[in-house]
Amino acid sequence: MSDREDILKRIDIVDVISSYIELKRTGNNYSARCPFHPDDTPSFFVSPSRGIFKCFGCGVGGDAVKFVALYENISYSEALVRLAKRYNVPIKLKESKKDTKVLHIFELVSEYYHNMLRTSPNAIDYLKSRGVSSRSIQRFMLGFSPSSEALVSLLKKEGVLDAYEKTGNIVKIDEGIYRDLFAGRIVIPIRDDKGRYVAFGGRVLYSGQPKYINSPESEFFKKREIIFGLYEGKDYIKDRGFAVIVEGYFDVISMHDEGYKNTVAPLGTSFGEYHARLLSRYTKEVILLFDGDSAGKRAVRQATPYLLAHGLKVRLAHLPEGEDPDTLAKRDRDLLRSLIDNAKDIFELLMYGLKDNQRDALRDLLYFAGFLKDKVYQHELLREVSKISRLPMSVLYEQLPKVQKEVKEDGESLTYAERVFLLGLMKFGKEDHLKDVLLSPEAMRIAEYILAGDYHLVPESVKNAKVYNLESTYLASYEKLKIDKSDFKEETKSILEMRKEKNREVVRFRRKI
Repeated sequence: MSDREDILKRIDIVDVISSYIELKRTGNNYSARCPFHPDDTPSFFVSPSRGIFKCFGCGVGGDAVKFVALYENISYSEALVRLAKRYNVPIKLKESKKDTKVLHIFELVSEYYHNMLRTSPNAIDYLKSRGVSSRSIQRFMLGFSPSSEALVSLLKKEGVLDAYEKTGNIVKIDEGIYRDLFAGRIVIPIRDDKGRYVAFGGRVLYSGQPKYINSPESEFFKKREIIFGLYEGKDYIKDRGFAVIVEGYFDVISMHDEGYKNTVAPLGTSFGEYHARLLSRYTKEVILLFDGDSAGKRAVRQATPYLLAHGLKVRLAHLPEGEDPDTLAKRDRDLLRSLIDNAKDIFELLMYGLKDNQRDALRDLLYFAGFLKDKVYQHELLREVSKISRLPMSVLYEQLPKVQKEVKEDGESLTYAERVFLLGLMKFGKEDHLKDVLLSPEAMRIAEYILAGDYHLVPESVKNAKVYNLESTYLASYEKLKIDKSDFKEETKSILEMRKEKNREVVRFRRKI
């Protein structure tokens, strides 16, 4: 008998599904409103005798494992493991020897860095100066890399040097000479939501550039698929019923120190679709704790569509100017607590703005409403907007963003300089630079999306462009793309002027809306 058959034989599908949604007995079966689509009347049925569920509204159906996989946004095999643990059914987990070896090496290196920290007074003093407690040092397994030689010696002793070199975390300089990417840095081990060490982050001591670096991406580590602090905080997220999203490593660590162990952050990349999907397994509500400046507002606009699309309620808590969660947690704990306790639902805030005739409130409200997973709530929200704005419902529906537009194929023909420039435009908002550069038509279209705030239409190849130091690389790309008319003949100048005028139109359009 297979593991799947064994688990399905031992579990009660009614018991499994009723732990997620309310079921009502209907003859020999059970019924409910379908959790996978807006359902005014119960169209979701469970047959205990056959061990299956079926929705006659949206057509989804399957066994208990399939339900858990769909409800928690996880794979079928992950759901199988989860149910096996819940019902104490032993199963054989298949994991390749190669995967096991590499993950073991990451754990070995994490322990090495952690042990090195204890013998590094400068690194300990730095962490103390940032208010990092010994409790957090232990909880997050913080470490330090004093040099490359000691790590290489350990890896040779364990016979795993070649395997670890393939991860890209050490680089071979010459025969027998290697450089640890994190040498001289505070090391922050990165764990996936299962608790496995899959990568490292490094923070330079005191000063130097780049300030932060991450491990190269690999089959185990993709920045867009990892949330820092999720493994350490997932039980607290479930317990408190919401997650707090911040922007950096030390923001998470400081928040955990202050008791907000339900705090997480993306890894040096914009909060995206996979982050939202992963977080939705543990909660249905988040608080975005970002700066209240223009950069913070861009971060909210980038993250919120993905969260709403995965059924999460979004609340906002804007930090005072010049503060981040790390500094505020140490300077004014009462203010931090007040910001989190009084965080408002994003639609509640926008509705207040609409009633007060605030500029852009209607546009922003319709933009975010377009991503709501709950279409019944979306309809009720638009009906309330219609009453306040006196605009017909049909007009409001027409203004919702075209969220179904497929953009994954876009961006493939962009040059590297264009990708970096567009990523910088998203991060830094330097729209005045746009009038100075010569971009391809595809790059200009994506720039229009960015300036209009339609970040969901920006392709992944731009959002996840691999950049060592974004600020300096952005400036280099800007210089490379800048138009120098002295290098062109007279007949070419008119073409360049037309292209520049198109760029200016985009900037003017952005300033109008």
